[in-house]
Amino acid sequence: MNNDFSDYDRTNLFSRKKAAILSLAILMTAACLMPLGTANETDALEPTDYKVSTPGYFTGDDDAIDIAIGNGHSRTVTVYVQNYTSSILDVAFYTIDGTTDVHGETIENLTLMPAGDAQKRDLIKQPYTISVKDVTASHKDARVALNIFITNLEDDSYSIHTIKFNVDVVSSFDTSGSFNKFLGIIDNTLPEPFDNPIVPFIVTLAIFFIIALLVIKLCVPALSGMLNETTSDKDRKRFKTLLTLGVMIATIALFIDPGLKILGADINWIYLVNKISMTLLVVTLALTIWKVYMIVVESMLTKLGKMDDSKIDLSLMPLFAMFGKLFLWIGGAAAILHIFDMDLSGILISAGIVTLGITLGAQSVLSQFFSGIILLLTRPFSKGDYVLINDVTHIVKDVKLMYTEFLGDEKDRIITMPNNAVASATIVNMSKYDKAYRLYINFQIPYDVDIKKAEEIVLQIAEENEHVLHDYNRYKRPVVKLIEFQDAGIELRLDVTIRDFAKKPTIQSDLKKELYVKLAENGIEAPYNRLDERILDNVPEDNGTA
Repeated sequence: MNNDFSDYDRTNLFSRKKAAILSLAILMTAACLMPLGTANETDALEPTDYKVSTPGYFTGDDDAIDIAIGNGHSRTVTVYVQNYTSSILDVAFYTIDGTTDVHGETIENLTLMPAGDAQKRDLIKQPYTISVKDVTASHKDARVALNIFITNLEDDSYSIHTIKFNVDVVSSFDTSGSFNKFLGIIDNTLPEPFDNPIVPFIVTLAIFFIIALLVIKLCVPALSGMLNETTSDKDRKRFKTLLTLGVMIATIALFIDPGLKILGADINWIYLVNKISMTLLVVTLALTIWKVYMIVVESMLTKLGKMDDSKIDLSLMPLFAMFGKLFLWIGGAAAILHIFDMDLSGILISAGIVTLGITLGAQSVLSQFFSGIILLLTRPFSKGDYVLINDVTHIVKDVKLMYTEFLGDEKDRIITMPNNAVASATIVNMSKYDKAYRLYINFQIPYDVDIKKAEEIVLQIAEENEHVLHDYNRYKRPVVKLIEFQDAGIELRLDVTIRDFAKKPTIQSDLKKELYVKLAENGIEAPYNRLDERILDNVPEDNGTA
């Protein structure tokens, strides 16, 4: 053996001999499709130089592998090729299909290293897949032959080994077992003219509809009873209508396949109508489930929202709607793709790449989205709550997945804030546990005024104000505190607890007005800075010199 034998040399040697054995390959192809005979012919390569096997399937050199495959499906057999020589072997695979609806896959050429290779490259484990077309009738003994050309690249000796497959095609469109039978099971033995397949077709359709009516009669009211008492009569009626519609559409879609088989329809028509009906079924059921889902979720959230100390109410509706819509869209799309026998793996890989690109390019948007989910789940505030964000008063109007809407404290404007900004801000909820609020009002009195007198007047105002809470077992008493000595007077502060933070601007304004009036009535005027100007007479002239 020449250890310097390169891949390039092997390729050239194999190319030169390929033309010489092409005619032999064609003859072998024809022989494969004839009644079973010898499956192994050799020229120079001995049977002991290699071994071809299919564990679990192949029982002898002259036997064929019997397999059953459904229409639109495939079967994979693992072919083992072992090199027992000290030479490099080239292994080429050629598939011969005996029918147009059964097909063996194409396999690329492989190379077997000499026996005892340290990396175990002297053994090939090659999967071989046989597929059946989607639209085909049931039939037996479809022949597929896998010819394996094994060539010694050092001396051009070769051997041709053939593995034969007898494929029994089992079609789901086979009408032979259902033609002219009631429910596709019971033979129609009625006398003429009722021995026509139309009769079992109509009877089967009637049975399907009777079953559907029983389901509607028994199950729909039971499911409707699951709705709570807060559900309106309109929603209850719509709920029953949607369930009834879903049951009827499902019944028709499920009947089409056995109905066409009872009539003995052509398999191409059965295939086409089945695809269309199943697609319409998926779309209709998805829409029906969506409507029913929204009614049920709204009913449950309404009921839970009325419970004491419940953190769940209708503000979570957008979150449930988003998850429900996402699930139905993905599930419906996957079901339709499966109906049309599309490979989902490639689509999922592409979707993953697209998702990665979106994630990198839209981080801000995703941050808003997930912040919205966090806000809806953690519920730091609810609709109508008064909150302080960065010391600014806002009234919660609506929490959405991407942003939150607030009203200004005067309810004169709508403020839209991205949810990532809301989630990262310091939020003080002034309405969550108690609407009461400690209000602070600063005012000044002149230095020459008795502080005690001013304090009594101000506290009297607080005691008489209807918006100030006087339950001193729960809330602090009104108090006057000295804050600072200013240029014009003494700064004091009135601390009171008011009933409702929502009325803070109005109460604060009223208290300030009342303070001003009452203090003025008692001779206490608000101090202010004064500028005294004096004109001096007989000012001596400046007779100094530079």
